[in-house]
Amino acid sequence: MSTLFGIYNAQRSLSLNQAVMDIINNNIANINTPGYSKQRAEISQLTSGNISTIPQNAAQDSMGAVIDAITRNRDLFLDNYYREEKSSLSYYQELSENADLIEDITNELDNTGIGSSLNELYLSLSQLSANANDFVLRNNVIQKAVELSTKFNSIYSQLENQRTNLVGDYTQPDTLDGSKVKIISDDLNDKLNSIADLNNSIILATAEGTSPNFLLDNRDTLLDEISQYIPADIKQEINGSVTISLGNTLLVSGKTQTGFFSVTSGDIDNPATLQIENPTGGVLVADAYSLVSSGQLGAVLEMGGSEANELTIKSVMDNLDTLAYELANTINNLQISGQYMVENPAGSGIYELTNGDDILTVPIETPPYFFVDDATAGTIPATAAGFAKLICINDAIADDPYQISAASATAGIEETGDGANALLMSQARNSVIAGLGGATTDQYLINMVSDVGSKANRISTNYEIKENISQQLKMKRESVIGVNLDEEMADLIRFQRSYEASARVFSAVNDNIKTILAMMG
Repeated sequence: MSTLFGIYNAQRSLSLNQAVMDIINNNIANINTPGYSKQRAEISQLTSGNISTIPQNAAQDSMGAVIDAITRNRDLFLDNYYREEKSSLSYYQELSENADLIEDITNELDNTGIGSSLNELYLSLSQLSANANDFVLRNNVIQKAVELSTKFNSIYSQLENQRTNLVGDYTQPDTLDGSKVKIISDDLNDKLNSIADLNNSIILATAEGTSPNFLLDNRDTLLDEISQYIPADIKQEINGSVTISLGNTLLVSGKTQTGFFSVTSGDIDNPATLQIENPTGGVLVADAYSLVSSGQLGAVLEMGGSEANELTIKSVMDNLDTLAYELANTINNLQISGQYMVENPAGSGIYELTNGDDILTVPIETPPYFFVDDATAGTIPATAAGFAKLICINDAIADDPYQISAASATAGIEETGDGANALLMSQARNSVIAGLGGATTDQYLINMVSDVGSKANRISTNYEIKENISQQLKMKRESVIGVNLDEEMADLIRFQRSYEASARVFSAVNDNIKTILAMMG
């Protein structure tokens, strides 16, 4: 009987070693496959209790070995830790990328942008003050004002477009469809649905006693991608499925997706509102922004929103509005308080007083605004919101440069060629403006650029820290789940030798049987 058991043991050993070598070969073949987890054979001692066809009185400790399961080399704790850091890294990466874009745009505020144009406008007004009757100098003031207005409009529009790309424009709901927040939320729903489908397949495979390693790898890859978007809470269940939650809201349970992300139009402060709905469309969470404290989705909503004391696109747009509005009001107040030249077709001069004298004095009509938000109507809004996008020079002045109130308005005094008011306009650059927080226009501009730079630098620093941590975790995780060619080759040689030894045992037992049969003649 022992001879027959020797044959059985040798045969099982051959099969086992061959199976393990197949697993090793599969690992080597998938060394560069994204998401692949190294597989290993769980081997245990085989006893007669495991095999019903073997008589119970057989030797209990000489049955060989058997593969109980083919498992993946994973560390659940390390996976969860990696995903937490991945979520945080994606959050700062998204913030950093947008902060860089904002910095690129706001760099135009200082050197060659608004700062330069503002300086040229003040300089042109100073030159006009020395010769208020000069048409060329008046036209130069208009040209510099147009250049400044255009740069305000351009920079504001760039920021507005960047914000619309992230969260849409609440005044145009259709823009949500192509926004980043909508694209991410749709992709999240697809991935969550795929997780539910994989859960179902894994539950069935596990119940049948098979090892669905391919399905498990696919699911882990999806879980990594979901964690990049949101700080998902992932829990392993006994039946092989995973449960996914966001805060206290269940997103996936078993084979069912229970939570669906949707994006609706918001308001001026938060153009996009993230909601979580149940499968029938009922609202589970009306505003899920507070639940996405990390992850790319949270960063998109934050950068496109109006978070206090944080670098957001709207905060820069608001500051730009304030600067444009206060500048316009300051120049406009001086403009309407001064004198300008009015045309008198019946008089002997081209421009003269309404009483017929060819001199500058206080006109009967109030001078037109210099900067407006509607060139045709010549008006200015009651608030600063959106003004930087619309600021322009009044058509009345653009068409007639002599309507620039270069002269001062002194009651009862006619000031021929007086440029005192133009001088006041040029000196406005040194005026402390309450609406700018007690700063001059130059100081406010410098503070804007400095504030953006400081906050962007802080975001960049946090991103670098998170990137280093995430990289270390990734390497540690790869050392667990990744295929190491040296280790696989060592294992392959080890099991090849074991296979060869089993083959020799098989051959020796076979020779013994032949000898016995020959002796029995």
